[in-house]
Amino acid sequence: MHRLVAVFDRFCLALGWLSGLIAAFVMTVTFVGVVMRYGLRSPLMGGFEMIEIGMGLIVFTALPLMVRRYGNISVTVLSDTFSPGLRRICTAIGQLLGAVLMSFICWRVWLQGERLLTYNEVTMELRVPKGLIAQGMSVLLAVTALAFLFCVIEVLRGKNDIPPSKTGMQ
Repeated sequence: MHRLVAVFDRFCLALGWLSGLIAAFVMTVTFVGVVMRYGLRSPLMGGFEMIEIGMGLIVFTALPLMVRRYGNISVTVLSDTFSPGLRRICTAIGQLLGAVLMSFICWRVWLQGERLLTYNEVTMELRVPKGLIAQGMSVLLAVTALAFLFCVIEVLRGKNDIPPSKTGMQ
């Protein structure tokens, strides 16, 4: 199990790096678009669509790593007073709820992607199939749900307990 978690964590880290590369790409497209529009009086074709798709992909590629590093926001007003065992159970329930929500959203986004593919919906300039974009995001949501499940297992095994915060928020 430990080896599987390590491989999954490396995969999540690779997705985090991909998110950074996409961010660099979006910044470059933005810069080139501005230079072309104001310097050369000719806008970058498809620049807006590249930025729009890239912004969505930045979020969905970064989510699994954020979940694995427990970077999600948690308010601990009450849980700071809980015993370590009760805090572990509450953390596991929260992570499990995250997995369920991500799975539900994954399923709904996949179905929306199927609808978009059925109607042959594409972006206006670049003609990228919108359904493929949605289904790609759905796959990344499935990876995020899996990340939540790995967190649940670790918390229940006592391998990654979240310590109480001193500020009331983590």
